[in-house]
Amino acid sequence: MTITTERTAEDTRAGDPPRRTFGNRLRRFYKSHSTVLHTITTLVLGCVLWQVIAANTSALVIVPLGDIGAAFRTSAQNGELWLDFRESLSGFAQGFLLAALVGILIGVLMAINKVTFDFLDPWMSALYSTPLIALAPLYILVFGIGMTARVAVVFTLAVFPIVLNTTAGIRTTDPNLIETARAFGASTMQRFTKILLPWSVPFVVTGLRLAVGRGLMGVVVAEFFGSTSGLGHRVFISSQNFDTAAVWMGVFVLAAIGVVFIRAMYVLETRIAPWRQNGKNGGKIL
Repeated sequence: MTITTERTAEDTRAGDPPRRTFGNRLRRFYKSHSTVLHTITTLVLGCVLWQVIAANTSALVIVPLGDIGAAFRTSAQNGELWLDFRESLSGFAQGFLLAALVGILIGVLMAINKVTFDFLDPWMSALYSTPLIALAPLYILVFGIGMTARVAVVFTLAVFPIVLNTTAGIRTTDPNLIETARAFGASTMQRFTKILLPWSVPFVVTGLRLAVGRGLMGVVVAEFFGSTSGLGHRVFISSQNFDTAAVWMGVFVLAAIGVVFIRAMYVLETRIAPWRQNGKNGGKIL
């Protein structure tokens, strides 16, 4: 009886699930919140590095984060920050959305029509590689000082990466998929909506991400040359007054706008092409 009881107890212990130790719980928490933890860690390290550099660099170049925060509070309290933010965001958003609509449309036309591609591709490639930002003063002469010139500069800089990436995405679609769909009797519209567009989504989103950076550059340059408000104008005036803290405040706010728009592109890709998401298991791709 004793031997039987001891064996039963051992079998029971062997069948029990592993005990949740602190180390296991910590690893499980890390895996489920790794992205947030990595983001917080890199921000903290960046702030520490910034403070170290600021302590060993001229105040005309870099100032401590506390000074930038003080400039942010002062500008927010007197209302200048919100006015500049609204003006810059409005100009950037209008130019970016217009560039997205026109760029995707032209990119699709170039991809599905050989004649259109042959006529427009040399111009698109040439204009994309041309420093169009140098033409910003001419935009001020044509459109005047204000929102129109800002939108025009943003549109001009942002539209070309969208066009080229959209065209590349559709033209690189796997021909086996198209042939299979044609063999099963799929119409031209069905092949376009079910194969070509889904395949090109990552390319289009990549073009939109590139357009965000170029568009922000455009809105800043437009406000440098022809505006009395906006974050770019605020950065320009602050640099003329050697107010380094206000300069970096404007740069940080512009960077925050870029981060928000780029993250929006990731969300958009997740919603319309969830099958393209890799590395859901701990971020492993290979």
